[in-house]
Amino acid sequence: MSPRTVHVLQVDAFTDRPFAGNPAGVVLDAGDLSDGEMQAIAAKLNAADTAFLSPPSGGGHPWLRWFTPSREVAYCGHATVATVHALVEAGRLSAGDRIAFDTKGGLLAAAVEAGPVIWLEPGEARVEPFTGPLEEIAGAAGLAPAARGPWAEPALTADGDLLVAAVSLAALQDLAPDMGALARAASAANMRGLCVVSRETVDAGSSTHCRFFAPHYGIPEDPVTGSVHSSIGLWLLAAGLLPTNGGRGAFTAEQGDGLGRPGRLSVAVESAPGQPTRARVGGRAVTVLTGQIALR
Repeated sequence: MSPRTVHVLQVDAFTDRPFAGNPAGVVLDAGDLSDGEMQAIAAKLNAADTAFLSPPSGGGHPWLRWFTPSREVAYCGHATVATVHALVEAGRLSAGDRIAFDTKGGLLAAAVEAGPVIWLEPGEARVEPFTGPLEEIAGAAGLAPAARGPWAEPALTADGDLLVAAVSLAALQDLAPDMGALARAASAANMRGLCVVSRETVDAGSSTHCRFFAPHYGIPEDPVTGSVHSSIGLWLLAAGLLPTNGGRGAFTAEQGDGLGRPGRLSVAVESAPGQPTRARVGGRAVTVLTGQIALR
């Protein structure tokens, strides 16, 4: 019997040039794959996340799922940008289009603008004070008390990511986490990841630079984390650090430079009295690899 083959892509997200940003695996036609096969493909591709798109069931939206090399996750921003980029290249979407995906984390919308620039519109973005074992987690990350920034209190996102301020870009760059200890501490706290954020940046026009760690998810350090940046926007807004005009604020975020994969993200936040605050994250992407995986 001939092996089944699966068409796979690798797309660098949040960049407009190859070998920068965050690489994601993408499978656009995953309807016939089992959970085990998706996990095996994600492990083989060994990107931080691989996205699997399946046809809608029961007249709903297309199903989008994400797997790290070791487990499934409820939301991944950069792999969603990569998926929408692949749909544009395949002629299934174009500038001006919107699409919504059913996911295990709820409905997720995305929009394509000229460029193309792909905007993620997560259904829920929130931050709340973190009351867990901060000293243990920060210590495992190598973030001493003197290296923590006073400009925002630690906060937890809806995806279970801990946001911690760094006092400077140098303090952020100097982090050398004990990945085993961080994995144990984050897992015990039921966290997805740790995101340390500096307001000092590499580029003069940017507002934040961050590093993201999730070793217990098979991701020691993520090059560019799309999902966490909507929450960073809300975090800055709550701290009074995001200038707004008519309830709208926007900034450019950086990540990945220290890994040799610089990524740049656009973040837009909208707030109005009595209305939920909305945050969007946008960026570009480029396909760097296409191929076939044989399944037996």
